[in-house]
Amino acid sequence: MSLLTVKNLSIAFRNDDGSTNLAADNLSFSLEKGKVLGIVGESGSGKSVTAMSLLGLLPYPKAVLGEKSSIIFAGQDLTKISDEQFRHIRGNKISYIFQEPMSSLNPLHTIEKQVMEVLQLHRGFSEAAAREETLKLLKMTGIQNAAKRMKSYPFELSGGQRQRVMIAMAIANQPDILIADEPTTALDVTVQEQIIKLLIDIKKKLDMSIIFISHDLNVIRKVADDVLVMKQGKIVEQGSLQQVFETPRHPYTKELINAHMLRKNKHNFGKMLLELKNVNVTFPLKKNLWGRVTEELKAVNNVSFKLNQGETIGIVGESGSGKTTLGSSIIGLIPYNGKIFFENQNLSELSNKQRKSLCKDIQIVFQDPYNSLNPRMNIEEIVSEGLKIHYPHLSSAERYTKVLKTIEETGLKEDDLQKYPHEFSGGQRQRIAIARALILEPKLLILDEPTSALDVTIQAQIIKLLQEIQQRRNLSYIFISHDMNAIRAMSDCILVLKDGKKVEFGDCEQIFERPQQKYTQTLIAAAV
Repeated sequence: MSLLTVKNLSIAFRNDDGSTNLAADNLSFSLEKGKVLGIVGESGSGKSVTAMSLLGLLPYPKAVLGEKSSIIFAGQDLTKISDEQFRHIRGNKISYIFQEPMSSLNPLHTIEKQVMEVLQLHRGFSEAAAREETLKLLKMTGIQNAAKRMKSYPFELSGGQRQRVMIAMAIANQPDILIADEPTTALDVTVQEQIIKLLIDIKKKLDMSIIFISHDLNVIRKVADDVLVMKQGKIVEQGSLQQVFETPRHPYTKELINAHMLRKNKHNFGKMLLELKNVNVTFPLKKNLWGRVTEELKAVNNVSFKLNQGETIGIVGESGSGKTTLGSSIIGLIPYNGKIFFENQNLSELSNKQRKSLCKDIQIVFQDPYNSLNPRMNIEEIVSEGLKIHYPHLSSAERYTKVLKTIEETGLKEDDLQKYPHEFSGGQRQRIAIARALILEPKLLILDEPTSALDVTIQAQIIKLLQEIQQRRNLSYIFISHDMNAIRAMSDCILVLKDGKKVEFGDCEQIFERPQQKYTQTLIAAAV
């Protein structure tokens, strides 16, 4: 039985000059009662715009629906109802979970107040009844110590806990349809698994239907009954989960599926380049009146490993496991205890001059290229900045030649040199960040979550680019990620961290095929 039927849905946005951009082009699909419809595609494919149109959340009149568009729910065409009628549907019959809960929750109000408000506004609960129901909802969504957490503010909760609060608010009125817009994108792989399981359990308990939006086919595979694949505002493929995954017809669907299947080619390694011996990093949490530390956090706890020339070590673990802290200590951004040797030199014994000279040999690429690139500098200035510091004797022409060669190696063009970061997509900005690191011809590149903010097909492109650069330059990589698929595609060896401690270390395939520790097994199971 069809609960929601969308026919010939087209959505355009008016520009200031009177022209329009088509965001959704003649879409038709239906949602069955008690089923999960997965909508998958890259950023800009029209997924969220389509979902928001179902609740009248688009910025009208700037947004315009096509004349033939219809959205039939409970015998009504939602494209023709008034705002007053929509208010009875939003939150009551159809609820929406947004991608970033921190932006959606009010930072000034407690969790209790925000969930209670939904119950009092839509269901007319008294304060006491709303408080009791809020506690029940928070427990249903798996929040530990729910009674205590009710008094917390959003910033006091983890990403997974905030997402559970959003789910509690969305199901408070027991809607017929729940729209989940990228609800797991910003979460660790194990927390993703928990949220997916939670949504499936709630669907069964409340007999709901779900529209689940994601750019990750691997997530869609775990949750959906039927799948829509979108690209540039169009549905390029739709069908049952089994049909789409086992017999995909459209080249784009095949590309999305194959993006998860990249593997690294084996090759011989050179001499040892880097060695960590019993590295510890601590951060003070409390100090007494005399400034003495009375409580501290051990972010990295007694970690040791070796890295050879041309080899990649993947460092994996959940948020807070110490991955980024460990990478930052290697490059000298934060102090550490223990020993770090680079080409048999103890880094802690080097003078400032020696350290500066060594900086060009160890470079880092950060997670968010937009925040790591100076918006006031064009691409030529950003990429050449390191050359001016480490090779001041180079002429302008020599610098330009090196910059051009390096950006072309990362898949960019000469025309891009005079542009600014905001003029590029996320994948292109990450290529710029990689070029900035490569310009100094380093021996070791630390890659800190370089693909986590990117669509799955762009992730695959960046991983393939990094593999090619490594082979061409015989570079060593430390690849930091919570994404087990990216780790498997890039790594020769894997270091698994939890709470700053080394849980497991070994050959990539051995870790994936025969993990020894329960925590590693959980990470891999969540990624499958």
